Amino acid sequence: MPSAQPTRLPVDETTAAAVNRAFKLDGFFPEFNAELCSKVFPRSGVQQYRPGERLIEQGERGRDLFLILSGDAVIRHKADSTTTTAEVTRVGFGTVIGEGALLSDGVRSATAEAATPVFVFRLAYDDVGYLLNHNKALVDHLRALARERTRG
Repeated sequence: MPSAQPTRLPVDETTAAAVNRAFKLDGFFPEFNAELCSKVFPRSGVQQYRPGERLIEQGERGRDLFLILSGDAVIRHKADSTTTTAEVTRVGFGTVIGEGALLSDGVRSATAEAATPVFVFRLAYDDVGYLLNHNKALVDHLRALARERTRG
């Protein structure tokens, strides 16, 4: 099933807390809440994907990050010389997807597909640029995630 254009949903306090933890914003925004989240990340937001819909697709360009808030996604990878994709892992709550493309050339290295109904906080690249320039802990965290996944 092709990538979806899901409806953007409002950010609530639970989502803001998850975003704060996952992107290590506590030192940057000491009182991070839903209202601040919506102001700091105006192009970002909560989206829902149905089973089979793709969050990202291997080979496409994109630098947005995805934080899984609920549900499970399957990560698949296709080797250059094959036409079949292999399931690499299944991920759920608290997992950040898309950090490799964000930190490198912007080309997705794997496909992420909703295995169940999935709610994500999609952090738009246009919203994260300032943070990447001013939050070394976030950059280090995302680089560590990318290294771990490329080894795995």
